[in-house]
Amino acid sequence: MFLYILSLFVILLFILFVFLYNVLDKKIVYKDLKNRHVVITGGSSGIGKAAAIEAAKLGANVTIIGRDLQKLILAVGDITNHCKPYSGQKIQYVILDVTSDYDLIEKCLKKVESDVGPIFMLINCAGTCICGEFDGVDVKVLKQMIDLNYFGTAYPTRCVLPGMKKRDVGIIIFVSTEAALLGIYGYSAYGAAKWAVRGLAESVFMELTGTNVRLTLAFPPDTDTPGFEKEELTKPKETKLISGSGGLHTAEDVGKKMIQDALNGKIYSVFGFSGHLLSTLYCATIDGPFQIIVQILSLGLLRAVMVVPQLSFQKIVKDGLKEKCLENSKDK
Repeated sequence: MFLYILSLFVILLFILFVFLYNVLDKKIVYKDLKNRHVVITGGSSGIGKAAAIEAAKLGANVTIIGRDLQKLILAVGDITNHCKPYSGQKIQYVILDVTSDYDLIEKCLKKVESDVGPIFMLINCAGTCICGEFDGVDVKVLKQMIDLNYFGTAYPTRCVLPGMKKRDVGIIIFVSTEAALLGIYGYSAYGAAKWAVRGLAESVFMELTGTNVRLTLAFPPDTDTPGFEKEELTKPKETKLISGSGGLHTAEDVGKKMIQDALNGKIYSVFGFSGHLLSTLYCATIDGPFQIIVQILSLGLLRAVMVVPQLSFQKIVKDGLKEKCLENSKDK
């Protein structure tokens, strides 16, 4: 009886796999970015700059967007050094605040396309993180997190998406964070903004069904960047203990994998064991037949496994509360 049930289950899984394979949009795979125009917001440093360098290595014409002129000039020099000899690649910068007036952003991106060519890939890397307990965070910070992390992604995407759909080609990368997969102490303002980015990405992905425009949603973990150094200055002790458990990745590794995943047609770009675990548990958009089969077979087990780190995180928060109560009692 057991073998009969097992055989039936395997057959059903196979039928489901074949069904999904036939009805889902096929992945579009690109080998390189030769002569294609890649635009990167937040491209003067960190993950954005690393992604720009990877795009240049793959033959792209690259436009980086940022607010700091000096950083942009230095970044263009570094990116240019990674271009192929005599390739004629165009590497340029644009000074632009992606949280500014939408019409200004649209005008700027149209000029960029006029100067360099249609945007084939938009990488939304502009973002920042300020940590803190929600009831202690300045309300201005809440708005800043939404303005830069959410609208700084939504506005440029809204500008370029109609052209991509009209040409029926293009790739958009949304950069979220692992904190958009699981609520984490101290990330209430930042995490909420990145959860909004995730929601936007998954909704737009569904809207792109049937087209040849593709979208990739990246969930980087802690990454060694200038932005991360600033983030560390505002992190509560509990947040450092929780986020530090996932290790620290290099911007070069994250930027490269993000682009490679997008070129390989992946919806989700995740990093390390924790990223794969969390995305399997909580990402519901169908990335392919294999993803669905893995989720069907493993969700119960993975949920049980995830309880262990979540309980350890709660212990960190409780221990921190005890320390604060003890310090307050000593002060009285």
